[in-house]
Amino acid sequence: MEEKLTKLYQECINELKSIGINMEDKKIIGNIDIKISKRASKRYGCCKQEQPDQNYKIIQRRGYHKTIKYEKFYLHHIEISKWVMQLNDEIIKDTIAHELIHCIPFCNNHGKEFKKYAGYINQKLNYHITVKGNKESGRT
Repeated sequence: MEEKLTKLYQECINELKSIGINMEDKKIIGNIDIKISKRASKRYGCCKQEQPDQNYKIIQRRGYHKTIKYEKFYLHHIEISKWVMQLNDEIIKDTIAHELIHCIPFCNNHGKEFKKYAGYINQKLNYHITVKGNKESGRT
């Protein structure tokens, strides 16, 4: 199962590169590792981030409360749920690509930038990346 994940991950990386999204650019993206999550989960995958870039720090104030957010990280840990690996390759690749988008600066949530990249990838590569997963989805 790990071999299949590695193979599909590399296919995604190569396909994204073919449309101008270089996920291997360490200066912009940082380092990415991917593995299968052993925990039972309803979600398809997740992207956990570490080593924030201090130049991309945003301080939000609400009354007396202050929240610090970062828009760029140098270390990304992608986990794909074990049950997803039993679905067809298109759904697995959609999930991998979804999590890869989260590694791009300003895309660590499902906001405007995330949706812009998802739409571009869907259009150019015929992926079906959504904000929320759908087992019935897949490419036509």
